[in-house]
Order: sequence, then structure tokens, then C-alpha cells
Amino acid sequence: MIRGNRTHLAAASAVALLAWGPFSGSAHAEKYYIGEPPAPSFHFYPPADTMPHIEVHALRPGIYAARVNYAWTGWVEQSDGILLIDTGNNERSARALADTIRARSGPRPIRYVVNTHAHLDHVAGDRFFASLGATIVAQEHAVAGVERIFATELPPSDSGDSTQAFHPRWMRVARRANLGKAPRLVQVLWLGRSAHTAGDLIVYLPRQRILFTGDLVSNNSIPWMTDPGMDIDGWRASVDSLYTKRFEADSLVPGHGWIGTKKDAVAFTRLYLTSVQEKAEKEASWGSSLAEIRDWGDLGHFQGFEFYDEVHFLNLRRLYNKAKGLKTPGRPRPGAFYQR
Repeated sequence: MIRGNRTHLAAASAVALLAWGPFSGSAHAEKYYIGEPPAPSFHFYPPADTMPHIEVHALRPGIYAARVNYAWTGWVEQSDGILLIDTGNNERSARALADTIRARSGPRPIRYVVNTHAHLDHVAGDRFFASLGATIVAQEHAVAGVERIFATELPPSDSGDSTQAFHPRWMRVARRANLGKAPRLVQVLWLGRSAHTAGDLIVYLPRQRILFTGDLVSNNSIPWMTDPGMDIDGWRASVDSLYTKRFEADSLVPGHGWIGTKKDAVAFTRLYLTSVQEKAEKEASWGSSLAEIRDWGDLGHFQGFEFYDEVHFLNLRRLYNKAKGLKTPGRPRPGAFYQR
């Protein structure tokens, strides 16, 4: 199902967030889970004929954001074809996204697929778009992770071609790449530090003042902090760099949550990162028991935001162990599930 454009209210700033009560979505909306599946008595996998949910927003002429199930993607019309930003959480969604792009932008070829990071919910459609001739663009630290997903974690295609040998064209980004030409020049950048993962890329259109951040920023959604390459200090430094005049932007498309202003989206992520680290370090210093994490681990005004119940306590557990000087391997795959 493809939903038309809708305008969301921007999130309030970090100061206003502290005055809010918990956010609650519509009662009938599907609920998605990231991390380990909840109790197995529920049915989490959609039937084979379930249609992906795609919600499209026209940000500027020729520039679109699309929420595919629960993760944001986007695309830019350029003179020689389409630059696509992330590809969704499975091949079925990728095929629906391709149809959506053709409906909006015509039969232009997909020239580039920019992976903001190597998590399944953002790159599982790469195989389909690479089969159409697209070059896969990834930060050099993320390439191995994307390749592992190609090799081991993608489900078979409805047509069977996902089981065949797969050899995409790669563009590996060390620090920066410019793709396309004016008026829709796209800057693809690594901010220099491990953050959400070791290889996060952002996509910036300076002329249109639009920023796609992948999971470096989650707006009104709790970020996933258990990737093996996650570094919370680097993450905070990276989101702080987005505040600078180097990235003048009126619209920010996050990895999860809502499209919003740069100020509000970055403030939400920065406040959560700081709050969860402070909570973990305080409880670790007091000797609180991890077995009782559900009793002492709540972060009041973040309750009710997307993925709080499913992700927050995993984040807190990892940071608690870090504060205790314990190394944890992290979880390389944030699995995605939804409840019917």
C-alpha cells in the first residue's frame, strides 16, 4: 500500500521534550520490534502476500523521502538517473519501492544505491537494485557488513534469483564522494568517527538544504545502540557536528521516526544518547543489579516513543556493562518483526 504525502508536526526541541508526556501513536497501527523477538506465542511474520507499506514525501522537486515499513529511504532525480538512499528491509519491499519510484519519477535507471550503514532493515533491497545495474555506495568500514548480509541473511527471492551468485559494483567511500551535478549535487560523507556503527554515511544536498542521516539520527524513535561498532562518544561527536553551519538544512530525514527540522531531530537523538549513558553510569556506580534493569532503567519522558520497550533496555544493558569495564560483542543484526 502506498500512502500519499502527509505533513507531520515537527518534534519539539530538547527543552520542550522534557515537558511532554509520552508520545503515543494511533491505536490501530502495526507495532514493530527491533532486536530479539518478543514472546514466541505471538505471530510476528507477515503472510507471504502482505503488501509493503510505503509512505512518500516530496521534499523538493525531484527529491523524495519514502518510509518503507518502518525505516526511511529516499531518492534524488539526477541528469543520468536516480540516486537511491537505502533500500528497505527485504526484496519484496525493494520491488514495491522500485514501482513507487517509477510512478513518481518515470522510467529513469537507478544509478546509485547509497547505504547509510550495514543493517538489514536498510540494505536488504540492495540485491534487487544491483540486479538492475545500480552501483552500491558504502563507507569502506561498512562494506564487509553489507557483504555478510548478502551472503547469509537475505531470504530467498520470490523469483529465486537472490540465491544466485551476487557480484555488485561497489563504490567505497573513505571520507567523501560527490555524486551528480548541479542543481541536485549530492554529497555523501563519513563524519570521521564510529557512531551508530563503524561506517555511517550521511547524504546532504546543500542547495536544497536536505539531510538524510540514516540511523545516525532517530527522531521520536529510540536509536539502536548495540551494533558491535557502536561508539557512544563518537556518536555524540558526530551528531554535534550536524549542528554546525557546515550542514545547513531545513529538512532532516532520519533512519527511523519522523521527518523534521535538523534542530529538533538532532536534539532528540543527542538528548537520548546523553540520558541513557548517564543512567547506565549512575546505576553501575551504585551497584544496581542488571537482573532488576526493568525496575530501575526507565527513562521517564522517553517512554512511549517508537521502539522504547523493544530497544531501550538493550541499550542500557550494553552501556551498563561498558561502565563496569566489561566488553560486550554487540549484536550485528537488528532483526525486524511486526505484529499483526
